[in-house]
Amino acid sequence: MDIIDKLLKFCFILSILFFIFLLGFLSNDLKLKRIHEGLSFIINDVETRLNINLKKKFGDRDTRKSLVLDKNKSGFNSNFNFDNRPKEKFDHYLLVKHDQTQPILMETPDKVIWSWDLSNFRNNSKIIPYHLFENGDLLIGKFETKGIYRIDKFGNIVWRNNSLNHHWVDVEKNKIFIPSRKFVSLPNDLNGDLKNSELRNCNIKNSAFDTILILNSLNGKVISNFSLIEILIKNDEFKNVLDRKILSDDEVCVDPLHLNDIQKLGVNEINLINKKISLTSENILILSFRSLDMILFYDLDNNNINHIVVDLFAKQHSPRLHQDGFLYVFDNNNFSSKNSKIVKINLEDNSIASIFEAENFASPTRGRLQFLGNDLFVQSSSQGEIFKIICENDFFKNCKRKYLYSSNFDFFYPSNRYDKNLSFKKDGIYIGDFYEKDKLKFID
Repeated sequence: MDIIDKLLKFCFILSILFFIFLLGFLSNDLKLKRIHEGLSFIINDVETRLNINLKKKFGDRDTRKSLVLDKNKSGFNSNFNFDNRPKEKFDHYLLVKHDQTQPILMETPDKVIWSWDLSNFRNNSKIIPYHLFENGDLLIGKFETKGIYRIDKFGNIVWRNNSLNHHWVDVEKNKIFIPSRKFVSLPNDLNGDLKNSELRNCNIKNSAFDTILILNSLNGKVISNFSLIEILIKNDEFKNVLDRKILSDDEVCVDPLHLNDIQKLGVNEINLINKKISLTSENILILSFRSLDMILFYDLDNNNINHIVVDLFAKQHSPRLHQDGFLYVFDNNNFSSKNSKIVKINLEDNSIASIFEAENFASPTRGRLQFLGNDLFVQSSSQGEIFKIICENDFFKNCKRKYLYSSNFDFFYPSNRYDKNLSFKKDGIYIGDFYEKDKLKFID
């Protein structure tokens, strides 16, 4: 009888688990939104508490390594807790995507003014917004995998493109400039000038070779998609830097460039710096290569390098050209968890004009700058915080921070990170960009 009782109990528990699985599957597949969101919340909370990822198979190697209970709360390098976080109304609307939730548009740190229905997408917390159009359309991508979409303000798909997207993009007129990539085997797949570089000594099955994908923003059709390193290697200065970096760090073989930002220069920006560096056309991109600690100015018309800035930062992100003629860069300081910097660079002689540093400002990964008029906004991605740099005169003379946003949440938020008091939840920010209110036509 004991065996039969145990068997019946086991079958009962198994049937409940199967019912939950079936309900979850149908709720997502048939778009039963309320049921799906409720189950997703429960699943996310279970994942957070047990430090597992149920989207992976339990037999996966990475999952087996991480399938442990972390009894110690992990403190986040935060400047705020849930009670003292910034609460002032923004001057502009903030488009923000936290690591664990889907994109929203905010009017204040506590007020969401718009959200997009992403029920067309599975695992929509991994959908990344790249650009918000004036009519409310949103350019989105699946996190570092294939799938780029333009959706309208209600979440309907305007167009889709099955290309791979890797990092932040830029939109200029009707063109979208996207960091993409292909994978090659080293050294077997090398050809041309690459055979004479230090890449010939790499032994990597799937090395990431970055490409620039250019799409038509109106219909999503591919205008161009070209691989960079085969072109760049023809430049002696670039080749010398690449070889030096490979010799000093084997990881460069895995990801030789790591293109993490593209900026398309406009006419005013071209005129601004044309006297500082020699430009060979008016079709110029600023490219950021994290693996090489390098930023370069690339001529799209002639497929050549106009200018290289290297080793004034380490594992950097988000190069931005300001109207003062200087280049500003988010310096991650070689993945430092102790301090990050904003570096102001004079392009005439590739020198550091000034640096912004502050106590407890550190984002080991990502990090993003945004100029809106003469205002400089800094996204400290890992900390989940956004602040504005206010200076008495020029950047960075007698400057201070004004914090505008901090991603602090209640206990049930689906994250395993905590705020500075280890009491409430905290999250990182993938992207947090401000948009001028009078330019967004879809907000009533």
